[in-house]
Amino acid sequence: MLPSARAPVVTQFVVYKAGSADETFGRTGLAHLLEHMMFKGTAALSPGQFSRTIQRNGGHDNAYTTFDVTAYHQTIASDRLELVMRLEADRMSGLRILEEELAPEREVVLEERRMRIDNVPAALLDESVRAALFGARNPYGMPTAGYVDDVKKLGAEELSTFYRRFYGPDNAVLIVAGDSTADAVRRLAETHYGPIPARGLVARHRPADGGTGLPRRLTRTDRRVAEPGWSRDYLAPSYRLGEARHAYALQVLARLFGGGETSRLWRALVVEQRLALSASADYDPSHLGLTSFGISVHPAAGRDVSEIETAVAGQMKSVLDGDVTAEEVERAQNRLLAAAIYARDSLASGPRRYAAALGTGNSVADIDAWPERISAVRVADVVAAAQHVWRDDRSVTSLLLPEAGR
Repeated sequence: MLPSARAPVVTQFVVYKAGSADETFGRTGLAHLLEHMMFKGTAALSPGQFSRTIQRNGGHDNAYTTFDVTAYHQTIASDRLELVMRLEADRMSGLRILEEELAPEREVVLEERRMRIDNVPAALLDESVRAALFGARNPYGMPTAGYVDDVKKLGAEELSTFYRRFYGPDNAVLIVAGDSTADAVRRLAETHYGPIPARGLVARHRPADGGTGLPRRLTRTDRRVAEPGWSRDYLAPSYRLGEARHAYALQVLARLFGGGETSRLWRALVVEQRLALSASADYDPSHLGLTSFGISVHPAAGRDVSEIETAVAGQMKSVLDGDVTAEEVERAQNRLLAAAIYARDSLASGPRRYAAALGTGNSVADIDAWPERISAVRVADVVAAAQHVWRDDRSVTSLLLPEAGR
């Protein structure tokens, strides 16, 4: 329960510990398609009635699927919290998956994929990078949206099996944010979710290794590309797998190295050398398995990729050699802490942070201790984390280029 009495509104998140990484090769897209089918009715509700009921009561709802979790959320007036709990509990136990409903929804999912991936060169390249970095048949190497040929084959029985395997109260996390109390939420949860039988917890497996044949270099040339891009992704530990002791220092490293316009990379490549239009780094440790540390640069017009690679390598070498100041680390820590405070203040981003953490095996105590753990990172920790992760034999370099002559 994340209380906030600022407005008489609540947001409910029900997070299932099941995502696309729980699928198998050849059956990709299952978790995402099931997410869509969760809006297609139960014995008590007709297709679409779930969302229409929420809208008629002045609320809105949605859902999303990641590699590790699938989450359903509704925001509504606080005196309607019982309504959304009753609705969510109904589809937790009584979802109806019918072929006649599945066929058109499969087309919706495939159209989503065409719009968001197949028509977006950067997304297609990212899909190839993940397959190379994590392994094409491994959980994080397969796309959450699924491959087209796989999605076309998914049937009602497969979806029902996945639903029965993962969608139960013992494999779910309930998060409520807004104008309510822990006692009130507990009472409603016990009334509506309490009677639903447990499914039995399912062991979830993530490989301890990434793809083979690293380092790799991938290039995608596409007439639809208007602006070239250069990226490098490294296999990295998460909170749950690999050298997790580096996870907090890696967050600080990502922020000081490529987190915005005051970062090292931006100042060097964009402001001082005028080689790039933008430069960034990113790292997210909230995964059950290994994750990635990414560096991305958009070269300025007329600049060659080799200039970008030389400049990035120079900045990385500086960090690896220990040229990091305590002031830089402190600035990065302050920005991370401020961003977390702002995120928690929102009924949207606050619950999402809890959903990502609690859905991947972390505890509320871990979330509460996060500011202290970030604040405890020192220069030596940042350098050690960079030395652990920035290794060529665990990397994929990718280039996104327009067709020649453009």
